[in-house]
Amino acid sequence: MNLYSICKQQVYETTMKLVDADLIRLSYGNISMRLPDGNIAITPTSIPYDRLEPKDIVITDLDGKKIEGHFNPSSERALHYEIYKVRSDVNAVVHTHSRYAIAFSSVCMELPVICIELFFAGAPIPVAPYQCPGTAEVGTSAAAYFKKRPDLKGLLLQNHGQVAVGNDLNEAYQMAYNVEIGAEIYHFALQTGKTPNILTEEQVADIIRQYRLPRALPK
Repeated sequence: MNLYSICKQQVYETTMKLVDADLIRLSYGNISMRLPDGNIAITPTSIPYDRLEPKDIVITDLDGKKIEGHFNPSSERALHYEIYKVRSDVNAVVHTHSRYAIAFSSVCMELPVICIELFFAGAPIPVAPYQCPGTAEVGTSAAAYFKKRPDLKGLLLQNHGQVAVGNDLNEAYQMAYNVEIGAEIYHFALQTGKTPNILTEEQVADIIRQYRLPRALPK
C-alpha cells in the first residue's frame, strides 16, 4: 500500500470507531488527518458512514484542492484546514454532531473542569459563536480559539456540535470522546438540582503533577 492508501485506511478506521461510540451518525460529522507531505486526508461529503469505504476518503492540499478521490471533501473542510493552519502540532481533527455537545452549545454553556475527561480535553471547554455550517467562518472562528489556547483539545460550536484535535487520529478521537462524555456527566450532575463541584486550581495542579503533564493550569 502507498502512503495515501495507508492514511485513507487510518481515517476510515477512526471514522468507524466514532460510529461505534455513537459520536457520529449517518453522514453528520467529519474526520481528517495531516499527512507527512502536508496534504490532508478527509472524509467525503454526504456519504452515509454505513456505506463508506477506505477508498472513498479524499486527499486534498491545505487549500482544498483535490489531489485524489472520486468524491468531494467534507463540506466542513474549512473547519479542518483553518485549524491546521494555526496549529502545527495538530495532525488530526474530529468534528461530531454528538448529542450532549450540541445540547450545551445550543445554550452557550461552556464545560467546566468537573472531571478528568474534561481536564484532558483542556477544560473549561468554550463555545464558539454560531456560524453557518459549511462556511469558511466556522473554520476561522474555531481556529482562533485553538490558536489562543495551545492546551485546548476540544471546542463546542454553537448549535452545531464539537470539534476535537490531536497530534494523531487516536488522540483526536479520544478528545472527542472525552468532551462528549464530560458533557454527559455535567448534564447528569445538573439534573440533581445541586451545583456541580468544579476542580480547584490546586486539584488541577495535583493532576498535572500526578500525570507529569507538560501543560499549564486552564485559563
